[in-house]
Amino acid sequence: MRLLPLIAVAALVCAPAALADGSFTSSDPLLNRIWVASVTTATDMLAPGPLTIDSRGYSCAIDEPIVILDGKTRDRCPYIGDEAVTGMTLLLSTPSAKTAVRDELDWFAANQHSDGAVPASPLLDGARVLFDYESYWVQCLYDYVLYTGDRTLASDLWPNLVALIDTWYPSKARSDGLMVNDLGASDYASIHRQGSLIAYFNAGYALALKRAAQIATWIGNTSNARTWSARAAALASPFNTMFWDPTAGAYVDSPTGQVVHPEDGNVFAILAGFTSPSKAASALNYLSHVNSRPYGNTIADNNTWDDPTVWGSNAKDRVFPFIGYFELLARFQTGLDASAIDLIRREWGFMLTNGPRLTMWEDIGPWGGGPLSADPSWDHGWSSGAAPALTSYVLGVRPTSPGFATFIVDPHPGKTVTSASGTVPTPNGDLTVRWKLVNGKPVVSVRAPAGEKWTNRPAQSRH
Repeated sequence: MRLLPLIAVAALVCAPAALADGSFTSSDPLLNRIWVASVTTATDMLAPGPLTIDSRGYSCAIDEPIVILDGKTRDRCPYIGDEAVTGMTLLLSTPSAKTAVRDELDWFAANQHSDGAVPASPLLDGARVLFDYESYWVQCLYDYVLYTGDRTLASDLWPNLVALIDTWYPSKARSDGLMVNDLGASDYASIHRQGSLIAYFNAGYALALKRAAQIATWIGNTSNARTWSARAAALASPFNTMFWDPTAGAYVDSPTGQVVHPEDGNVFAILAGFTSPSKAASALNYLSHVNSRPYGNTIADNNTWDDPTVWGSNAKDRVFPFIGYFELLARFQTGLDASAIDLIRREWGFMLTNGPRLTMWEDIGPWGGGPLSADPSWDHGWSSGAAPALTSYVLGVRPTSPGFATFIVDPHPGKTVTSASGTVPTPNGDLTVRWKLVNGKPVVSVRAPAGEKWTNRPAQSRH
């Protein structure tokens, strides 16, 4: 582990308002190509509405001018989990798509179920509920407001947020506050997990509580913010008691059934703030040692989840870049910059160099094979997450209050990137940043629109 020196500031000047597409360029040509291919994948998901059916002829009724699809050629129907990644890519790269992101959030709220659940998709009249996708709707709303400054939408959707957080989630809670899944195989891949107490679902719930509390603060509902923050904090102890495996130094998927150490449960435990720095590093090191493949990091450390007739097989050798995006966030936030950049190069670089098109796949099959489907999706929005990870962490630009009123520039160069530059579209115009390592220090130049304030981030311990 090494200490990254304090950032040296070269310039901070105001630029006239503009609204151009985002960009990213670094000293690493492969990362540059990955960023472009990821953005291309996300923009390929923008389709004219209204929709009435998906590619298979199933009902998918959504009446919006532009909709954000799940996949370009298959699953041509919006899913809120996919938007958690695709939406972030679009917000950082394609400002013209902001309205589509907003409209889709509004559609999911308008079609909320009477018990407070948010539908996973317009598919089949919005009937399907996925346990993990409830959290993604909150994350999407949080990201949209943070990056656009549109507090009005947060206020408009406030009753929907309260219904989800204070009605649907509590209906699934046991006495210690942890969520019990009663929906069966109800997640991003219809995984047949062991038991009903699931690490990934509970960590996602805690993250939703924290994001909801921040949204509440932004629109002045401080009482809800305090209550939801306290609920999230109270989950840490029972979560660690039930799911931490000290022998492996990682979290288990479920405390019942055969032991599985999943990618999703471990990275979301970190994002939810359930871990100490040492536990976070331990869990991510476990994934690096056991789940790492030349084509990415796999979703599980064994094949317990296999169900060839329904879900598929070889779980320990399958990669889902959807969850890989959140692993990147966990690694960068933990200070494991070199391993995060290595994962981008292995996982997204593999898709870029081995696919039939210069876009990102829905999943990577066992041993580096193509997506596991009779109709494989080679252009899938939820796999575009390398772009926002590169902009947010390698370039280092992240808003710290809605609409970039305040923002940080905190480069994460790892061991291999020596320079980066890019443009981030903001509500007030283009924010341009460039940095270069000089004697091991990132020398940073920032050109920000009037009304946006750069707050420098202190040095962090990274490796």
